[in-house]
Amino acid sequence: MAAVNKVFHIGVAVGMIVFSIWLFSQEQAAEPGALKPVHEENAVCSDCHLPWQRVDDSSCDGCHSFTDTFSLRPEIRFHEAEEHCLDCHSEHRGRTGNISRMDHTLLNPDLLCSTCHLDPHEQLFGEDCRACHGISTWSVAGYRHPPVDRQECNRCHRAPLSHQDLEFWQRIEKRHNIRVGDIGDLTPTECWKCHVIHDWQHLKM
Repeated sequence: MAAVNKVFHIGVAVGMIVFSIWLFSQEQAAEPGALKPVHEENAVCSDCHLPWQRVDDSSCDGCHSFTDTFSLRPEIRFHEAEEHCLDCHSEHRGRTGNISRMDHTLLNPDLLCSTCHLDPHEQLFGEDCRACHGISTWSVAGYRHPPVDRQECNRCHRAPLSHQDLEFWQRIEKRHNIRVGDIGDLTPTECWKCHVIHDWQHLKM
């Protein structure tokens, strides 16, 4: 019996030591950092936290409600699901910290990018932005122009305003002794006859 008591006391002592070490390593739990002013002024710790438990989405629902879809801006209407809050938002980043992080992977894959983003291509490429762009980075990696024999520049590029001016083409005809038009030497959509693909400002003329 004495041996059992001794083992029990040793177990309790070891447990307390382990717990103390763990508690010491959790300093951030005691001092996690300053809140954004709107939360600091309108909430207390227990509004979001339960002892020994992590914050969950239901904590946000106590103050934030997104059930009225029509009251939301189009770009944040996915909030009506009222879940995954903590995948994009986290507090204690200081009074000026950004508590929002956009995670596009949480969105419905059928959602059009143009629902939230302006289309700089003005629908020239259609609405399937993901055919060229990714969701983690907007830049198109390794883009290369099609070969020179693919001479449909106007599928992707729109002519500048100067090219819509009749006087512009009259100057081209006079200076280069060519005819411009459907039956001429050059049509306004034959960009490749004047421009090269490696530098748009470099003209063959």
